[in-house]
Amino acid sequence: MRDLWNQRFAQEGWAYGKRPNAYLKSCIEKLTPTLACFPADGEGRNAVWAASKGWECTVFDYAEEGAKKCKILAEEKNVHVKYIVEDLQSIELEVTDLIACSWFHTPPEVRKIHMPRILHSLRVGGHFIMEGYHKNQLGKKSGGPQNFDLLFDLDEVLAELRGDLAPQMEVIEACVTECVLDESELHRGLASVVRIWLKRTG
Repeated sequence: MRDLWNQRFAQEGWAYGKRPNAYLKSCIEKLTPTLACFPADGEGRNAVWAASKGWECTVFDYAEEGAKKCKILAEEKNVHVKYIVEDLQSIELEVTDLIACSWFHTPPEVRKIHMPRILHSLRVGGHFIMEGYHKNQLGKKSGGPQNFDLLFDLDEVLAELRGDLAPQMEVIEACVTECVLDESELHRGLASVVRIWLKRTG
């Protein structure tokens, strides 16, 4: 999979556009800029946007070509983003106030251990925000993995993010909805998505 993402990000242009994910943007705009981490942010569109709004941003992603694109985009916007080439299973995050990710689909055996694990890097009062494709996305042409196991079930993911391996997390928003995506040719059209916003309380 690493080779696939490197090939995609090595192409001319930005695979998912330069604008931030609309859901992440709408949530992050409600918060006071401090420290933020953007897992699997690829070419850095979410982190670069957040940095332009005053956040001190770190990305981790295992695609080296994504890091190169993020640097270009950050220079365009005259901001700095720290980019760590690392995967979810091995990353050790520094303390942060926000973890935000879009379309971060991993095998469930990895997700159920390591997504709760990285929540421990949040300060108490910090936020976790994500948007991903729901299992109803299977067969739709608006993006996402066409592998049922990689798509999200809301109750399952919430149980993991608030389970024994996670710190104490309060639900601010958790829903399944349909929306019309317009991020790039790879993410365009009616999509079934999961949206989760949690706050660390302990």
